[in-house]
Amino acid sequence: MRRYEIRGRKAVVTGASSGMGKELSRLLAKEGADLVLAALPREKEILESYARELSEGYGVKAYAVAVDLAEGEGRRELLDRAMALMPHVDILVNCAGLYAYGDFHELPLQQQELLVEVNSTALMSLMHLFLPGMIARRDGRILNFSSTAAFQPTANEAVYAATKAFVQSLSEAVRQEVRKYGVKVCTINPPTTRTPMMRDIPDLPFFKLVPLAEPADMAAAALAALKRGRAFHIPDARNYFVHALLPRLSARETVAVVSYVLMRDWKKRRRG
Repeated sequence: MRRYEIRGRKAVVTGASSGMGKELSRLLAKEGADLVLAALPREKEILESYARELSEGYGVKAYAVAVDLAEGEGRRELLDRAMALMPHVDILVNCAGLYAYGDFHELPLQQQELLVEVNSTALMSLMHLFLPGMIARRDGRILNFSSTAAFQPTANEAVYAATKAFVQSLSEAVRQEVRKYGVKVCTINPPTTRTPMMRDIPDLPFFKLVPLAEPADMAAAALAALKRGRAFHIPDARNYFVHALLPRLSARETVAVVSYVLMRDWKKRRRG
C-alpha cells in the first residue's frame, strides 16, 4: 500500500497544546505539513508559543486557534478560522479529550456530561464539518484518537470508555461511507498514556500488566497509522492481545468483571 505523503499537506490538530496532540503536531511539522493547532482559550499563550516554535523550527506555517470544543460555536469557529488561514484542510486530527476516573455514581454528573460533549459530540461535529471539503476534493484523512478502552466496558472509567466505543464505531462506519471519495477515516488506539489528563490516575493493578505509554511513542504510532490509512491501530502486540483479541474470545460479563478487578484502586478502598 502506498504511503500517504505528509509534505505540503494542511492539517488541523485539536488538543495540540500538550500530550499526544502536541507530539503529533511536531511530527507533522517535521514532515512538512502546515498546521492549525487548536486548544482551549485558557491555553492560548502556550499554543501561540508552540506554533511559533514549529514555524521557526521546521519552516512550515503553524497557526494557533484557541476555541472551546465543548461549545458548538467553538467547533464552527475552528472550521471557519482554519479555512481562512489555509486554502483547504487535508488532514483532521481529533485528539482533544477529557478523562475521569472513579465510580460512575460518585463522579459529578456535570463532569461526565462535559466529557461526553468533548470526547464524542465535538469529535462527531468536527468530522461532519470538515468532511464535505475533503469529499469535494476527493482527498483527505481523518485521524481520531480512540483508545484501547473502546473495545470493552471498563469499570471506574465507564463514561470515558463509552465515549471511546462511540468514537470507534463512528469512525469505522463513516470510513466505509467515504472511502469511494478517496477519503480515509482512521483511529489510533493507545493504552493509558502518561498525559496531563492522566496525572491523577492511581497506580492500578492493570499497569503491572500493561505499563503506561509515553506520548511521543503514541504520536509516532499515530503518524504511522495515518500514513498507512489503517482503520484502527493498537500499538504493541501485547495491547492488541489484551484489548482486541481476549475480549472477543470471552463472555462480555467476564470481560467486565476482569476490567473491574484490574482498574480498581484497591489501596484506596482498603484505606477507606
